[in-house]
Amino acid sequence: MGTHRPPATEGDSDRLTPELWWLSAIMAFGGFASLLDATIINVAVGPLAAVFAADLDTVQWTITGYLLAITASLPLSGWATARFGAKQTVIFSQIVFLVGSVLSGLAWSATSLIVFRVIQGIGGGLAVPVGQALLAQAAGPRRLGKLMAIVSIPALFAPVLGPSLGGVLIDYLDWRWIFFINVPFCLVTIALVLAKVRNVVQPSRTAKLDALGLLLLMPGLVGLIYGLAEAGSAGGFDSATTLVSLVAGVVLLVVFTVRALRKRQNPLLDLSLFRVRDFKNGTAAGVLLSMAMYGVLIPLPLYFQLVQGTSVLESALLLLPQSIGYLIAVATMNRFASVLGVRNLSLVGVVFVIAGTVPFALITADPNQVLLGAALVVRGMGLGLSMTLTMTIAYSSVSKEVVPNATSAFNVFQRVGASLGTAVLAVVLQNQVAGLLPAGTTTLQQVEPGGDVAHGLASAFGAPFWWALAFTVVALLPVFFLPGRQSPATAPVRAPAPARAD
Repeated sequence: MGTHRPPATEGDSDRLTPELWWLSAIMAFGGFASLLDATIINVAVGPLAAVFAADLDTVQWTITGYLLAITASLPLSGWATARFGAKQTVIFSQIVFLVGSVLSGLAWSATSLIVFRVIQGIGGGLAVPVGQALLAQAAGPRRLGKLMAIVSIPALFAPVLGPSLGGVLIDYLDWRWIFFINVPFCLVTIALVLAKVRNVVQPSRTAKLDALGLLLLMPGLVGLIYGLAEAGSAGGFDSATTLVSLVAGVVLLVVFTVRALRKRQNPLLDLSLFRVRDFKNGTAAGVLLSMAMYGVLIPLPLYFQLVQGTSVLESALLLLPQSIGYLIAVATMNRFASVLGVRNLSLVGVVFVIAGTVPFALITADPNQVLLGAALVVRGMGLGLSMTLTMTIAYSSVSKEVVPNATSAFNVFQRVGASLGTAVLAVVLQNQVAGLLPAGTTTLQQVEPGGDVAHGLASAFGAPFWWALAFTVVALLPVFFLPGRQSPATAPVRAPAPARAD
């Protein structure tokens, strides 16, 4: 793949303008609510089942429906940005998310809440990739690394804060406030986008929607993610529903892939981007690291809550060292990247993730809390370095005009990776726990938190972290092929190869 330098423009400068600082802060703020909403409802499933006199399986669809709606809308972000403009699409996503949030807070039944959560998910699915695309276009490759770290912070904090904030809102206010809390986020974001944001690349009326690709990709992704979610909930892949969903999803995605690689113009998901070496390796590393990061979001707090008997809020506080480590990494990343380069610093990050995961793979019922806290700091630093750098390189490796397609593809694959990691590690945990539960005890809900039985389950929590460790080790391979000693500020811009003609 040939490398070229485009003519110097403002976007190639190293100077961070006030406009860019505003843009990165707005995109981070605007994406936080949709990421927070993915986990804030987790602690409300039981209370919502009681309020609506519904069974838990039905109420669980308020989570599943939101996840599937996000997944289905992600591929549309690239086309919507090209057709209507990034600024207009960001505003649209915030309005849809706002409407869905208000309606969810006013829901009168489990069914109505599920429908309104789907509306929320459509807006949430567009918000993050479009915001990333707009920032990447405005910053240019030389400044992107400095700003992408800011935008990526909510992705780590939201899953940690969501359950504890949800618990506080339910305990002290009302379940409706887990949705109403999004209203100020949306209103402020819309106002700031209108006042401070402009389109870097103007929309084109000639951007056509790949309708057939849409009919293949959307149900394919929904089938795959639903099957993985069901496998994680059921603790295995042997359910007929799970298998049918997974097989149907994979078949549709294979057909879409074959067609997209042969399509002459405007496939819904531009897979020709994977012919760009740095985009391919950055995305592959991002997928594997997402599997390792999101996969432990169930076992880790559950270990604290069940084995050590902490509350939801206490378990969230015990996870904060990982977020602190992440902040340290993104605050110092560019200083070290200019010395070590992207590949070396990314490798350091992956090694940090490995080192921070090992103590949890060896977890016991009575661990050294200082060691666990230090391990989380190191793990957070590693995730901050490796995930931010690989994402930055992936976006910096393509031209400004195709950045929306790149953010769409990257986020789709990252979502699949996160869902796959979550499902696999949940299945591993449940299988390990099943072999340790005493006679007469069939589910974890029957185990007294902090009791003798819970302590006996401690070793079961190590297995998911061994899997997370394996995902992280494999991520070393694509990271090794990232640009050598170049920093994000000097990484070359690579033009994607044209898609193969029919």
